Amino acid sequence: MTGSTPAAAGAAERAAPFRSVGGGGSDPVRVLYVAGAGRSGSTVLANLLGEVPGFVSVGEVRFLWERGLVEGRLCGCGVAVPSCPFWSRVLAGAFGREDAVDPREMMRLERLGTRARHVPAMVRSRSGAAARAHLARMGPYADRLARLYRAIRSVSRARVVVDSSKLPGYGFVLGLLPEVDLRVVHLVRDPRATAFSWSRVKDQPDRGAPGVMRRKTPPTAAALWTAGNAAADALWSGRPATLRLRYEDFVAAPGAALTRVLELAGEPDAASPLIGERTVELGVHHTVAGNPDRLRTGRVELRADREWRGRMRARDRALVTALTWPLLLRYGYLGEADDGSGG
Repeated sequence: MTGSTPAAAGAAERAAPFRSVGGGGSDPVRVLYVAGAGRSGSTVLANLLGEVPGFVSVGEVRFLWERGLVEGRLCGCGVAVPSCPFWSRVLAGAFGREDAVDPREMMRLERLGTRARHVPAMVRSRSGAAARAHLARMGPYADRLARLYRAIRSVSRARVVVDSSKLPGYGFVLGLLPEVDLRVVHLVRDPRATAFSWSRVKDQPDRGAPGVMRRKTPPTAAALWTAGNAAADALWSGRPATLRLRYEDFVAAPGAALTRVLELAGEPDAASPLIGERTVELGVHHTVAGNPDRLRTGRVELRADREWRGRMRARDRALVTALTWPLLLRYGYLGEADDGSGG
């Protein structure tokens, strides 16, 4: 994926448009949630969806409190989240004023019921009294989330809110909220590609100062990939309003993948933002966190990243394969390592 990074000098100007496309009302907020593991291409998918009329892409909303408000990282518009007009309006609309909710308290409440260790209990409590009990254990967190997503819809005037938070436990909590109509895209990428991505040095400009993203060893990357995808499978596989999408299939045929996602989102007639088969013109999105590629704008070509095939060390590749083979088999990756297809 190629494009240009917004210059800081134009940040205030870029903060102005909120992609007002119609929406709002008292119906549940339609949230298209991208679930799975990190480095799986969720930013690419969310960027594309953010260009669909009626959609608003807001990045990894679960990090609004930590990375956005506590750390003050950049919004996708190039302005620090606490100063971003969009998020200022969202927070004021949700809570009356921007400082009405303690972000550190929200971080604490989130940890009470969204971590991987809670997944077995989540699977047992997907509906009824058990689901209500799970929400009750999280105190005011659920109510505040509902207010937040209603405000996102109100300010953006979008029909569909695209949240690429990925964490299955967070998505599960969203799905329990009566105020949210959750649609889940379980995005999967070859774990060897994600492990290679985690090993590379990559700039992280959203901190507002020079720095690089945190790197992870192949065993750690494999463990995170397995945990994220196994949890998403356990919570949503075979259930309504869920689509499993391989990143490799998405970048090979973006139009076909987009058609499936739009149908899932309840917007089958929405206009595609694709120019030709695989190009999109990216505008500014108010993404609160995520891969630094969310800061890119301009004309972008969607293409497979096959660098890992030629540059990943053989021992790392073999190790990741050994650690992830059950899900590699489940998702159809075994046997694809050297055929030139995919990611």
